[in-house]
Amino acid sequence: MIRLALLLAAGAAAAPAPAPAPKPARTISFTTADGWTIAALYRAPRRIMPVVILVHGVGSSKGEWDAFARRLEEQGVGSLALDLRGHKDSTKGPKGVRTYADFDSTGEWPRAEADLDAAAAWLTRHDIPRARIAFGGASIGANLASIAAAKRPPTPFLILLSPGPDYRGVKPLLRPGLKTLAGASPGDGYSHQTLGPISAVKGAAIFEAPSGHGVQMFEDKATLDKVVAWVVATASQKLPGK
Repeated sequence: MIRLALLLAAGAAAAPAPAPAPKPARTISFTTADGWTIAALYRAPRRIMPVVILVHGVGSSKGEWDAFARRLEEQGVGSLALDLRGHKDSTKGPKGVRTYADFDSTGEWPRAEADLDAAAAWLTRHDIPRARIAFGGASIGANLASIAAAKRPPTPFLILLSPGPDYRGVKPLLRPGLKTLAGASPGDGYSHQTLGPISAVKGAAIFEAPSGHGVQMFEDKATLDKVVAWVVATASQKLPGK
């Protein structure tokens, strides 16, 4: 009995320590240049890894990125997932509480680019160099992310899930040479048609998912694994500021 107890104790000592549980995302907020208060979930990067600003689609929220953000966090890549203006917790606009319901009639959608600018400014104020701030988006969020990334060199990379030719007045803008990964499912015809033109842009790569639009494509584990692997490989390359 004593011998068995000693063997069990030795085995326990030799067993690897369990991986530490991931820290919960930090809830933060910041204000845009045009007066919106934007809510976001922040997961800090490890050491000198990048942070990806993640932008959801119409009617969704920052929470749609949770599974992807946790996977990135496991690899040391940080994230800042936004509630776009008028969505969930980002409802206090310059003229009081408003939601996205009237954005089509007011032409507000293209102005949401300011939400991404404010997110990047928040990161730089918290010691994340501009050269380590990447962008990713889904649906209209993909188009907004492409604009922000194109206008803010040196952006390390860009992720586009189901971009479209024109979502509610927001058209994609691709900067040649920027490392870009864009994907869509064949059944999502409006988005899928953008993959051809994107593939012709220097630095861009494309993928197809079996089904889904935006982050719904991550319901296919192989697709989620593929995108995470691309981010990790790209983030591991020597970036400006490393």
